[in-house]
Amino acid sequence: MSMVSLPNFDYERSLIPPSTRYLLGIDEVGRGPWAGPVTIGAFLLDLKNFNPQEFVNLGVRDSKKVTAKNRTKIFSHFQNQNCTFHVASASSDKIDEKGISNTIKDLTLYTLNHFRGRFDYCLVDGNYDFTSESSVKSVVKADSSCFSVAAASICAKVIRDQRMDEFDNLYPGYDFSQNKGYGTASHLSALQKLGICPIHRKSYKPIKSLL
Repeated sequence: MSMVSLPNFDYERSLIPPSTRYLLGIDEVGRGPWAGPVTIGAFLLDLKNFNPQEFVNLGVRDSKKVTAKNRTKIFSHFQNQNCTFHVASASSDKIDEKGISNTIKDLTLYTLNHFRGRFDYCLVDGNYDFTSESSVKSVVKADSSCFSVAAASICAKVIRDQRMDEFDNLYPGYDFSQNKGYGTASHLSALQKLGICPIHRKSYKPIKSLL
C-alpha cells in the first residue's frame, strides 16, 4: 500500500531564514464551493519547541488528504495542547461583492495583522503577490509540503465544515452537511428543485444562471 506523502520539515526549514523561531502557516479552504464562506486558517509553530515527529504521528497533512474523523481528532489535539491558531471567514455576500481572489487576499492580510509582532516568518499556500513583506513567502502546494500550512488547512477545514453543518439545519434540502457547499449532482438537483438560498454564491455558475 502506498503511503500518502507527508509534509517534509527539512524542506519547510529550507524555505525560511535560519534565525526563524516563530513560523506562521496560512491556508484557505472553500475557494470552489457554490455555497457558504471561504475560510482562512493560520497556525503558529514555535520551532524551538516543535517536534516534527509529533505531527507525523498525528497524521498532519493537507486537509483534503485527511478523513473528516481524523481532522476532528487532530484539531482536538491542537486545542488540548493550547496550540496557537486562528480562523477567519468571509460570507458568500462578501465573495459576490469583491470576488473570490480579493476576498482571500483581504482575509489573508487581516490574518497577518492579527499575528503582527508574533511571527518571524510566514508561509502562505498558493501563488500570491499581495504583499511585499520580506517575512512573507507564498509557496505552491505548501499545504502538502509544510507542517505549519497543513496544520492551518486542517483548522480552517474543521471550522468551515462545522459551519456548513449548521447551514444544513438552517437551509435543509441542499445536503450541506455532506457536500459542504461544493458542486455535486445532488446539490445541482436541489438547486433546480428549491432555487437558491441565502448562502449561495450568486456570482458563481450555475447559481448565476438560475437567477
